[in-house]
Amino acid sequence: MRKNNFYKFQSIKHLRAKIIPIIIIVIVIWFMITVLPHFFRNTYIVTIASKQIKSQNNKDIRYIIYTQMEDGTIKAFKNDNSILEFKFNSEDLYRGLMIRRKYEIKTYGFRIIPLASYENITAAKQTK
Repeated sequence: MRKNNFYKFQSIKHLRAKIIPIIIIVIVIWFMITVLPHFFRNTYIVTIASKQIKSQNNKDIRYIIYTQMEDGTIKAFKNDNSILEFKFNSEDLYRGLMIRRKYEIKTYGFRIIPLASYENITAAKQTK
């Protein structure tokens, strides 16, 4: 008795047609999460209100900086190292920021409240 192998090849083509769009969607989502925020840059004049170090274990440390904007609103920023920005001094920048002092900060990214995503500070310069 002869087996019909036609259906096996058809299912492989069908499977390949489903996998390729999924791979493309994953690549697009990865691009949106890692690269796209670097195109959204801002400069703010702020007064440092508070600072906080959040760590879940000894390796994952996150620096959160709470600021007061010139119009009186409160805004939170993160201070993380970034390979794409060649920024590896997040701890030094965090330690250099003094509470109740005014700074001009440069940031990239955007704030997404449900995802706990903050704008990342790349540079801070004290102003008078």
